[in-house]
Amino acid sequence: MTTAAKNYILYRTAAFMYQPGYAYTQGATPSVPAAQVSSPVGTVVGTQQMTSLTGVTAPDGFAYALDAAGKYSAGSIYTPSTEYTLSGASTATAGTALTLTLTPDNDGPGADTTVTLSDGNAGGTFSADTVTFSGCTNTAQTVTYTPKAAGTVTISATNTGGLTNPASLSVTVAAAAA
Repeated sequence: MTTAAKNYILYRTAAFMYQPGYAYTQGATPSVPAAQVSSPVGTVVGTQQMTSLTGVTAPDGFAYALDAAGKYSAGSIYTPSTEYTLSGASTATAGTALTLTLTPDNDGPGADTTVTLSDGNAGGTFSADTVTFSGCTNTAQTVTYTPKAAGTVTISATNTGGLTNPASLSVTVAAAAA
């Protein structure tokens, strides 16, 4: 079975700096100019089609990211996600769905990242208990959650991509109308 090639970018995790030259008269104290940034952190220096990053090591000061949509070209800036948010209503009614939104920060994670949702065994149901953020994409993902019974439910999220998980969402659930 052949694995399809995917778009990957190689981007800077450290700025490329240079020190401008300077001239001065003998006996004078030179005024050394400040270092200049030639290529900032996040600059995409190349794109490649690869089936995976297995066995591929980025040089020091660089990292690879899966550019699922192929939207980053050489010279563009990519800022990887470090965290994501979980938002939704803080009140609900048992048996009635509420919408939850998960959103990565910056330009999206460097690889496809799966987020798993939990209600702490409160018995409610998610329309999907996992969502996936595609690499280099900061598109929000939504799911619905239907609480089973009245009380307080704590919804939490964990991920496979090393992102900082959001604070749990506390939802006060009212009993369904009789």
